[in-house]
Amino acid sequence: MKYAIVPFIALGLTLSLIFGIEYNCEGTEAFPTYYGSPFVFKKESLGSSMEYFFNISGLFLNVLIWSFLLFVFHHLISKLIKKFSESKIIIVAYKVLIVVLIIFSGLNILITQVMIGRGFDKGLNYWYWDINKEAKDWGMTCSGEWKSEIF
Repeated sequence: MKYAIVPFIALGLTLSLIFGIEYNCEGTEAFPTYYGSPFVFKKESLGSSMEYFFNISGLFLNVLIWSFLLFVFHHLISKLIKKFSESKIIIVAYKVLIVVLIIFSGLNILITQVMIGRGFDKGLNYWYWDINKEAKDWGMTCSGEWKSEIF
């Protein structure tokens, strides 16, 4: 059970875009906004501002990266707890942080479930998007900008 919590929290962090990259494309055509954390995994629907499409491989890679970072963070905190074994406040604070992240991830997953686009096709939810090729085909120039909801 403990090992399932890390990917769950990683999925929630990825979907929340607390730390992410927003790709806006400029040119003569209407083009969706893409989102990455760091790999592109989500794009806005041009038909509705409340609908998003997902790149499954990008989502999977982002969850792997966040899982690795959370795993490293867990081991650093574990070493800190072992070093200061008499300090119960660190243990309690860490457990509270984990519970908050689980609730945060659960809410992000539920919100994303409501906003996920219908269909599985190349222009919709799909395995892989090549935004560079797509932008080039339409004569667009895409640039990414770092976004952080915390800072």
